[in-house]
Amino acid sequence: AATATMSDNTATQRRTTSASDAASAPSSSGSPPRSGSATMGVGSSTTNNSSSGSAITLPFRILSKTPTIITILLRVLLWPVFKLVNMAFPPKDFDGINNSAGSDRAARAFVTMVQKQISIVRPIIPDPNHNNGEGGQQEHYVEPSCPFSSRGYNSTLGEILARPANARPLLLLYLHSPLHSDGTKFIREYLCHPQLLQLLNSNNSDSHGSVACFGTSIHAADGQRMRDMLGVNGFPFMALLSVKGSGSTNGNNNVSMELMLRMEGPQLLKIPPNQITTYLNTTITRHAEVLAAEEARRLQREEEQRLREEQDREYQEALLADQMREIERQEAAERERREQEEREEAERQKQEKEANRLEDARSLLEAAGEPPAGSKGMARMRFTLPNGKKVDRRFRAEDTIKTIRAFLIVHFHEQGIEMKNFGLSTNFPRKSFGEEENGLTLEEAGLAPQAVVMVQDLDA
Repeated sequence: AATATMSDNTATQRRTTSASDAASAPSSSGSPPRSGSATMGVGSSTTNNSSSGSAITLPFRILSKTPTIITILLRVLLWPVFKLVNMAFPPKDFDGINNSAGSDRAARAFVTMVQKQISIVRPIIPDPNHNNGEGGQQEHYVEPSCPFSSRGYNSTLGEILARPANARPLLLLYLHSPLHSDGTKFIREYLCHPQLLQLLNSNNSDSHGSVACFGTSIHAADGQRMRDMLGVNGFPFMALLSVKGSGSTNGNNNVSMELMLRMEGPQLLKIPPNQITTYLNTTITRHAEVLAAEEARRLQREEEQRLREEQDREYQEALLADQMREIERQEAAERERREQEEREEAERQKQEKEANRLEDARSLLEAAGEPPAGSKGMARMRFTLPNGKKVDRRFRAEDTIKTIRAFLIVHFHEQGIEMKNFGLSTNFPRKSFGEEENGLTLEEAGLAPQAVVMVQDLDA
């Protein structure tokens, strides 16, 4: 006897079929080899009959392979026949589980049947968009739409899998058996009940609904497939399934289903429609709570991940700032080192230039010498320094202004006077002698036989 079963089952309902063929080849073994001996005069000979055993088993081995060879030959010969049959008799509406067009037509046929029953029953569902007339009677009757999908099983499953894992709706599956008289009655009295229609239509949305409804006849390929998978024995049959996994829906290799609610058998008609609506609503609500909890955990993980990424970003920014400061410090130190080296090099070159200048001045004075007092061609020079001190020195009239400068350079060095750049001039007559006049002799410059030369510090 068929019974109605209603249970919140969390185990995954799967049905697997397997077939195995085994073939064993007869085997025979030769009898132990027999040996004999014959003596002829002096000597003996032994004869081995083992080759006779192999000769006996060979026909049996050939016979064991005969079915396989015949099968291959039949497949090769019948392949053109299969092609001609498929061309002459193309797949119909209810042929093959991978015939998407036929599955869609079977689903539309079921939707048409349900919609026809809705039109007959005319269930009244409160519509908030219309006001009630006098006496509480509704002014306009709005026929509810059929909540079941008009697409085949694979297409409906693909739409569910296309949704995020934390927002996938439950799959409401109804299998209709045209040969059971209770099937049409269940559709008319239960699936067309106002409360159930309102529940399914309100939770059936393409984008954010919590239930996807699919119904088909067990005479269709999809119906027979679901009947075998769930092991359905009684009708009417209705179940709520939670779809898990991802991937292609053609083979459903990565898709599993968790049975949330199962109702089947003629005894199902003894339960009031509002009670079945309560069962469905409770299961849908629990599933929504589970999805909400999973969504909350996902948001928490994302928040934690965001915080970790923000901390990592701040750490990387701080590390980068430290590295930039270290680079700037190293660049400043390198720049300071180069500037120090440049200053030292400039000072070294300055000192070297000053030493060369002093050495050249001494060499020039040693070469010119100081003439004795009263000698012919002597020029007596008196230098008035910026500090008021006067210095006397004898020169030859043919000595040049450069010789006078050489004398002052050596004198300043020996006296510790810091005067590197100086100028020469006379008051009577008023003349100035720069670097360009270094080649003039004292006589040409009008400084012989005697003269008073004023020394100016050009850097003061």
